[in-house]
Amino acid sequence: MIHAMYSKLIPTLLVLVIFSTTTKAAGLIADKALEVEIRRIIQEPMGDLTEEKLLKLFILEAPGKSIKDLLGLEKCKNLALIRLSNNQITDLKPIKDLANVQSLDLAKNKISDIKPIAGLIKLQYIELSGNQIADISALEKLTALNAIYLGNNKISDISSVKNLAKLSSLSLPKNQISNLAPLATVTRISTLDLSDNQVSDLAPLSKQTDLRMLIIERNKIADLKPLVDSCKADFAAAKRFAPFLRLYLAGNPLGADSAKQLEELKAAGVRKES
Repeated sequence: MIHAMYSKLIPTLLVLVIFSTTTKAAGLIADKALEVEIRRIIQEPMGDLTEEKLLKLFILEAPGKSIKDLLGLEKCKNLALIRLSNNQITDLKPIKDLANVQSLDLAKNKISDIKPIAGLIKLQYIELSGNQIADISALEKLTALNAIYLGNNKISDISSVKNLAKLSSLSLPKNQISNLAPLATVTRISTLDLSDNQVSDLAPLSKQTDLRMLIIERNKIADLKPLVDSCKADFAAAKRFAPFLRLYLAGNPLGADSAKQLEELKAAGVRKES
C-alpha cells in the first residue's frame, strides 16, 4: 500500500520540480515585450532564457516596444550598449551593476530617478531626453562621459558636470537652467545646446576652447560681451574655435549694444544662424 502511494506521488513530484525549474528559468526577464526583443537579438526564439544565454547579449536595441520593466537585465552582464528609447520605463535599478555599459539611450520614457546609474563608470554616451529628471547628481563621477543629452526634463542645477573633463557634446534644451558656472571648468565642449532655458550670463563660457556650435535660443541673454571677448581673443591668437563657431541666438532680449557685438563676432569668424 505504501509502495503504491509513493508510486502515485513520484510523477506528481517530478512534474512539480520540472515546472518549478522551468518557471524560474523562463522568468528571468519579467517584461514579456523585453523578453521578445532579447530572444530576437540573441537568436533564441524557443526554450528557457538561462543566465548563460543572457551573457550572449552585448547590444540591446528595442526602441518603441512598450517595455515597462527592466527586471532581469541585471543578468545581462556583458551589455555594452542599451537603446530603449520611447518606452514606458520608470525604474533603472536592474541596470545599476552593468559595469560594461558604455552607451545608454533611454530617451522618452518615464524616468525621474537616475541614481542607479551612478556606478556605470564606463559610460561615454547618455541620452535621457524627454523624461522627468530633476536631479543629475548621479553623473558626477562618470568621468568617461563625452556626450550627454538631457533635453526636455526638469533640470535647474548642472553642478554635477563640472568635473566631466571629457565632455564634447552637452545638450540641455527645455530645462530650467540659469547658472552656467559649472561649465567654467569643462572647457572642451564642441556642441552646446542650452536653448529654452533661463540663461542670462554667458561669462562662464569664456574659457571654452573647442566650441563649434552654441545654441542659446530663447533664453534671457541681453549682453554678448563675454562671448565677444573670448571669440576676439581666440581669433587674434590660436584660432581654435571662433572661425568655426555657429551661433544660434534667436529669441533673446538683446540690448542696445547687440548690433555692434554681432558685427564683432562676425569679424572674428563666428557665423550667426537664423
